Amino acid sequence: MKSHSLLLSAWLGSLLLAAVEVRADPPAGIEPIGGRWYVRPGDPATYFYRDGDRYVDLFTYHSRDSNKDGIPNVKIRHDERSLMVESQGYPNHPTAIFPNSRNPNRIRVQDFHFRFPLEPKRAETITRVPMGPIGMALNGVVFFNPFEAGGMNAIEGYSEVWLDSCCGHPEQRGVYHYHKFPSCLKTPFPDEGRGHSPVIGFAFDGFPVHGPYEADGRMARDLTGNRALDVCNGHEDPSRGYHYHVTPGRFPYIIGGYAGIPDPANNRMIARMPEGAIVDNAEGTSRLSAPIRSVTPGTVARGRSHTIRIELDPSAARDRIPEGKPSWVQVGPFEASKIDRQGEVILAEITVPKDASLGVLLDLHVEFAPKEGGVRRVPVLKRNDVLRVVE
Repeated sequence: MKSHSLLLSAWLGSLLLAAVEVRADPPAGIEPIGGRWYVRPGDPATYFYRDGDRYVDLFTYHSRDSNKDGIPNVKIRHDERSLMVESQGYPNHPTAIFPNSRNPNRIRVQDFHFRFPLEPKRAETITRVPMGPIGMALNGVVFFNPFEAGGMNAIEGYSEVWLDSCCGHPEQRGVYHYHKFPSCLKTPFPDEGRGHSPVIGFAFDGFPVHGPYEADGRMARDLTGNRALDVCNGHEDPSRGYHYHVTPGRFPYIIGGYAGIPDPANNRMIARMPEGAIVDNAEGTSRLSAPIRSVTPGTVARGRSHTIRIELDPSAARDRIPEGKPSWVQVGPFEASKIDRQGEVILAEITVPKDASLGVLLDLHVEFAPKEGGVRRVPVLKRNDVLRVVE
């Protein structure tokens, strides 16, 4: 079983990295390698991506060895056509403990080898996104489409699956993946919703996936007219060209299809996919039990500690809520440093850092230590969209 102490220390360690370069002028010593990509030779080389008018070192922040096996989370190189990424697919942020009472799978280290076109091109037709990996976040964890193994919407409706508060979980092979905007992903700078969101990853056609915001206080999902997102969740602007946005709370959540030409080496299913974007098929109400009645307050400020009040509702639980206080509470990326329980109320103290991203609603997960001689999987509870960080 993966310990929270190791997960937390790895995530906190990422905050201690030297400042990652974000420059308006081309950084010294860089060489163009194609499209919006540049490299500064070295051992290892540093790769920059031109995001609008900024040159951003996207991957150094995530090149640490989070699981302490002597191998970096991600390693980058390139040839004349592609950016080539070796990834362990291993989350470098705190996750739920898996397996748990809602997911029988264990997070396992992977050996991914992905190729992203340096100069992505728009295709004449849309390629449907397959099951399995469809792109990669900057930390090397893969994006999946929004469907669960049976083909139904995994984010909402009666097929909703149990995702931890970082919006991920492992499948049968142990591949931890995101079905929606990963709220715990650290980028070189916080997303404060005051302008265009930064790059958070790339689809397998080479086009970047950005966070949820298009402009100050405006999410890309809410755009209309000729600026509206297309069925792939992308659009074009003069400074970035074509790019995708994640859309919290709105299908397809990450991307709905490849607007460009995806490299089939990344997922053998790509070559077999038909034309056209995926279509939502959420039906009915969530099959997840809802034993959490309320979470208050609904907003918290950056740079302060807050006590979160979680009111339980035993009558709504499909399974019996464990007795005693939880062993772990996490809201989005924020772990509780102090936990108490008073009857059906859980009190959890979290500290929100000064550089926390703003605006997007965060999920909650609660864990209880399993009883000795009883259920071996960690009992877990969940409620989505409970908390928003404000200035």
